[in-house]
Amino acid sequence: MSLNLFRRAPFSKRLLVGALCIAAAMGSVATPAFADGTLKVGVVAFPPGGADPRKIVSSMGDYTWSPIFDSLTRFTETNELQPELALSWTSPNPTTWIFKLRPNVTFSNGRPCDAEAVAANIRWLLTPEGRTSVVGRMLDAIASVRAVDPLTVEVTTSKPDALLPREMSAFYVVEPQQWDTLGPTGFSKAPIGTGPFTLDAWGATRITYTANPKSWRRANLSKLELLNMPEMTARLDALVTKGIDIAMGMGPEEKPQIEKTGGRLHARAPMDVISVTFVVGAGKPVDDLRVRQALNYAVNREAITREILHGLSQPSSQGAVHGLFGYNDDLKPYPYDPAKARALLKEAGYERGLTLETEILISQNAGDSAVYQMVAADLAAVGVTMKLIPIPTPQMVKIINEGGWRGDSFSQIFGSTPTMDPLRTLRLHSCLWPKPWYCDRTVTPKLEAALREFDDGKRAAITRDILKFYRDQATAILLYDIPVLDGVAARVKKYEPAHTRINYETISVE
Repeated sequence: MSLNLFRRAPFSKRLLVGALCIAAAMGSVATPAFADGTLKVGVVAFPPGGADPRKIVSSMGDYTWSPIFDSLTRFTETNELQPELALSWTSPNPTTWIFKLRPNVTFSNGRPCDAEAVAANIRWLLTPEGRTSVVGRMLDAIASVRAVDPLTVEVTTSKPDALLPREMSAFYVVEPQQWDTLGPTGFSKAPIGTGPFTLDAWGATRITYTANPKSWRRANLSKLELLNMPEMTARLDALVTKGIDIAMGMGPEEKPQIEKTGGRLHARAPMDVISVTFVVGAGKPVDDLRVRQALNYAVNREAITREILHGLSQPSSQGAVHGLFGYNDDLKPYPYDPAKARALLKEAGYERGLTLETEILISQNAGDSAVYQMVAADLAAVGVTMKLIPIPTPQMVKIINEGGWRGDSFSQIFGSTPTMDPLRTLRLHSCLWPKPWYCDRTVTPKLEAALREFDDGKRAAITRDILKFYRDQATAILLYDIPVLDGVAARVKKYEPAHTRINYETISVE
């Protein structure tokens, strides 16, 4: 199919073409059959490392770990921080936080989840091994911890950390004796937590859970199953044929088919911005600011959100969605200007065009396969060949943490979870990240200042400046706020997720 025909084709046809072009590299699983009293959920990917909640911080971790574990805090769908294991938190000074815990909480093995258990969890993160974990690095400001009394935990930080209560939304509490006995690898296969379910089995394509009668979050369901289904078409087929109850990561085009079978399309509040992020500093064309700006002017974001997302999203102007802490209302998206793109490429010495390799994840978000194809078509119109290289999620996570990019760019989410703060992702796009893909030391002092600023007003002002810097430096093609759409079967009742946390305990099925 030619590029012009591709762009005029309906979304369903573009998705099929995209699947034929690049989805062959992705896996799928067979559609399971219904089991009464069991909720079955199709997700895009399982987190690496099994049920070790310190491995990563991401939605795929929240989907799979929150049935087993609880965190100290959690966010509502409107970005309000609320209690979970911690009922309240105060800061008597900029380097001390006091957390008051929920009483009468026990782990699934009957041991108490008290202040000493929480303190033991934090102390492990302060060990050399714990410091290397993703959660340990996130909580690297913590210097010490102590149990003041059975329900009070005092955390001391080495520097002011205004976001610590927010960061605790990603701090899942494990049963410390089980952790110490088995170690991270052993614990990941036999986890003990305080959540509404216990783990039965964790396989490559299926995770099964049983309701935990000891949990303070008592489940309505007796069983829960999560299925690893990387392809959006596989998740949709399983939903409409009643193989699963919930299909994560649907597209707006799937709404009629889902509703035809009695289901519904549930829209969660956007949390993230999808982008094509550049690997800068490797001696390639994207090292030139003019090239990066040209690539931004070449992409028609309005057409993407209109044609592929049916108006359910809007073009992004910065690495943050509306409503986040520090969002800069003064910034506007790069306008669609192919003539300016061609002029900048000519000025940079690429009048005859250039080729970019882009490593991407597909079937993760609404219409993403077609989106990347449309971006590639826009770039081709100004003489830029964009080679799309699909890679699996675990490989992408590994490269982000350890480096080793093959191409010039990659599909990247400017996320806000778990802190609902843009700096959560922006610090990754900087010299502060151990394996940076963009390192400009002129912005590092501002990042460091924002991260240690305890005053909310001052921190927000610095964050707005940082968002403007990255927008002006065109470090990525910021595309749009990602609509989060789930297909939900008719028999599922009380489906009320809050961002990446699914309310498994209050869901019921008929």
